[in-house]
Amino acid sequence: MATWYGSAEGSKPLPNSGWLRAFAVGCSNFSIQYNYQCASIAMAIMATHGDRHVSDPAAADFPAAPWVHKTLLAVVFAGSVAGMLFMGFLGDFIGHRRALLLTKALVVLGAFLCILLPAEASHDFWTHLALWRFIIGVGLGGAYPLTAAVAGGSDRVGQAFFWQTPGLVAPYVVALILVDLVPGATGTQFRWILGLGALPSVVALLASLQGPEDSVRGSGDSLIEGFRQALSCRQLQRRLIGTAGSWFLFDVAAYGTVVFTPHILSVFGREQSLLQLILLSILLLSFSIPATWLSVVALPILGAKKLNLYGFVLQAALFAAFASSYSILNESRKVLLTLLCAIYFGLNWGVCVSTYVLPIEVFPEEFRGTLHGVSAASGKLGALVGAALFPFLNAAAGVPAVMGLQAIVCGLGACLSYFCLPPEDCSLRLELL
Repeated sequence: MATWYGSAEGSKPLPNSGWLRAFAVGCSNFSIQYNYQCASIAMAIMATHGDRHVSDPAAADFPAAPWVHKTLLAVVFAGSVAGMLFMGFLGDFIGHRRALLLTKALVVLGAFLCILLPAEASHDFWTHLALWRFIIGVGLGGAYPLTAAVAGGSDRVGQAFFWQTPGLVAPYVVALILVDLVPGATGTQFRWILGLGALPSVVALLASLQGPEDSVRGSGDSLIEGFRQALSCRQLQRRLIGTAGSWFLFDVAAYGTVVFTPHILSVFGREQSLLQLILLSILLLSFSIPATWLSVVALPILGAKKLNLYGFVLQAALFAAFASSYSILNESRKVLLTLLCAIYFGLNWGVCVSTYVLPIEVFPEEFRGTLHGVSAASGKLGALVGAALFPFLNAAAGVPAVMGLQAIVCGLGACLSYFCLPPEDCSLRLELL
């Protein structure tokens, strides 16, 4: 029986460069969510005439072809899956910091090209935008496993992840400023929103250039053979089911909720101005900041496994409460909005952080980038499932059925966390059977 060892702490940054690495990783995480979210508000701006909402898509300043509404927002996730799988492995092959530089360069390139889009919404306009968003997606996807691997221990990984939440809100704050500074100039507004996605990546890129070199994890056939042997280990297989499965189920719930929220908010009136849409989005998304901060505080106290388990239990309870009382809440807009804010808080407490941290804790250092990338890619597949499934379920059975399924999904996540993730004090020493 052969044994295979991994380090629980991983490679630690040099003392005099730790702050620089932490700054670069924080900027990278900020960039991830900014660039994911900025397309949604940019599309909303392009669908207006001046700053006025129009019901006829042909009357919008940038009328979109039918395929755009179905595919453009999903393109970045397709690129992310490719980036998570390829860049995670590349990091184990050439070194995590070097691979992270490449991911940041791709994000900067894609965001900058968005500024140079044609002036009118032609076929080439939408085709180029989709291509640039795919390039951005590859860079963002690669940043998930690589920033976690570069950050170091699990506490530092959790602290780095916190900066994704301000990045989640930032595009809407930028939109609010631009609507006030250049009212009616939709072409300028959406270009600045998309183009500013390059800024945190540029800062992270420059900071990473000054950091120390990390060791190359493997080379050629030896890396592939070692990875093949690792995957034959039953303990590692179970851990991978736990991390990838948890991330998949969480993103089914999280992204399904984000996509489905506008339908729930229709109770506040279907015809909302652009300013109202921005302010309401800021309100809901702002709950992610204190929730994630509390997760980071709880991480060293509870550990990643318990944080994952308790987070899923909280989400299941909130979705079940919403599903069981929706018919009553539909008559009370304030109560509905309050419970929806609680759901957003629950989605960003616990599982949001623990899914990002767990692969660093449970996988050996030699293949940490690759297996973190596999887990993260599973999450993005869950996001696609949630975004595609829930509108159909709503049409067939209504809002209570959607929220009830969300509760079941989160309950399955809690079970997976309990049975498949190892104890907090387990060693990363794995037996190759």
